[in-house]
This record gives sequence, structure tokens and C-alpha cells, in this order.
Amino acid sequence: MTIKIELREAMREKMKAASEIAKEKQTESKQETVKELKREIEAMQKRGYTLADIASFMTEGGIQITTPTLKSYLQRSKPTKTKMQSKETKQPAVVASAKTEPAAKPIVEKATDSNSDFVRPDSDDI
Repeated sequence: MTIKIELREAMREKMKAASEIAKEKQTESKQETVKELKREIEAMQKRGYTLADIASFMTEGGIQITTPTLKSYLQRSKPTKTKMQSKETKQPAVVASAKTEPAAKPIVEKATDSNSDFVRPDSDDI
């Protein structure tokens, strides 16, 4: 199906003219809310508030959240050390050479007199 350029441009103008959706209709998850408020939460912690205090503060303000949930969401919003390290130390992988050196063969000397024991080399047959 082809669309006329006029129709596309008319749609572009309609989209530009569309009014903003009312704020009360826009929603986000609790986890997204905690992620967006992370700096403020950390600032409260620096001022001496515990996570339990902050969770109560948020619940009283209309965002119902428990202390364990708040802690979990904060931990999830932090990049892990392995992710940070892998980004910082990302280097091309070292490719091992396909050629390997053959295992060294044991040196065995023949016994010179008849009373000496003869040493047999190790074998791979077991």
C-alpha cells in the first residue's frame, strides 16, 4: 500500500498540533519512579534519613512503597561493577595460536652395565 506524500504531511501537522496528555493520565512504575528520584533519595540519606524513613516519607506523599522494595529498586538502578568494568576495560579478545608445540619426549639413556635397571619412557597407552 502506498501513501501519498500529502497525507503524510497532513498527519505530521496533526501530530505537531496534538495537545499534551494530561499529567494524571501519564503513569510510570514504582521502579521507574525510584530511578527518577534516586538523586533526591541519596541526598536524603546523606542528611541522615534511613531507607525506612524515606519509604515512609514517600508513602505519606502518595507513593506507596515498602523499605525492602525501595532498597531493591535502588540496587537495580545502580550499574553493577562487572558491567562498569567490562565497559572500561573492553579490549579485543586474544586469539590463541592454532599451533601447539608437541610435548617433550623424555630422554632415556640405555643402561651400560647388566646390573642397572632400564628406565622405560612413559606411554600414552593406558
